[in-house]
Amino acid sequence: MSDPQPPALKSRSFAVAVVIGLTLFSGVVHGFLDGRWENPTDLRAQGDLLGKLPSRCGDWVLVKSMPLDQGAADLLRCHGSEVRVYRNEVTDVLVNVAVFFGPRGPIAVHTPEVCYSSAGTKQTREKMVETIETPGGSHQLWSVQFRKDLETEPSLEVWYAWSDGDEFEAAANPRFWMVDNLYKIQVAGPVGLRSESYCQDFVKSFLPKLQPLMR
Repeated sequence: MSDPQPPALKSRSFAVAVVIGLTLFSGVVHGFLDGRWENPTDLRAQGDLLGKLPSRCGDWVLVKSMPLDQGAADLLRCHGSEVRVYRNEVTDVLVNVAVFFGPRGPIAVHTPEVCYSSAGTKQTREKMVETIETPGGSHQLWSVQFRKDLETEPSLEVWYAWSDGDEFEAAANPRFWMVDNLYKIQVAGPVGLRSESYCQDFVKSFLPKLQPLMR
């Protein structure tokens, strides 16, 4: 019996099937990396726990809380977030802290190196891994410094890291973690002496208050 389909038609049909299959596969992979394939749990209630962060952490007292900028909120698609300013009662130094909880994809890819460098500042050194020991475990955060265009020395220091609910990690590629959602912390403050980092002092006081609110 003769083949009802000419060879050219069979080859074309196979090629179309391959293209469709690859398109579907790439869509699934992108959805996974972007954090869209997740269980329908009460993520908003989990994110709302961040609002229970205290107004005092050691020598640091809350000055003000701010809503997340709408543009950032649309970009990050957070289930919960807190943006605050704390002041040190001893040194009078102010630091800004932002904590986010949301889908792995958008939470993972936006880093200070990208955000601050597009806002009139320049990175002055490669990021470094900093270790903070707390009763809840050993945390690692990235630290990076910036200067304004007309400055010769760095004036801004930023510490940041991600967590899946346990210790924070200075991860290189948190987007590939096998979790649906991530926490991110980002602390920005003035550059102090290497032995007296204001961000370091704040993070050391802040993390023990934050960890119990992360599930």
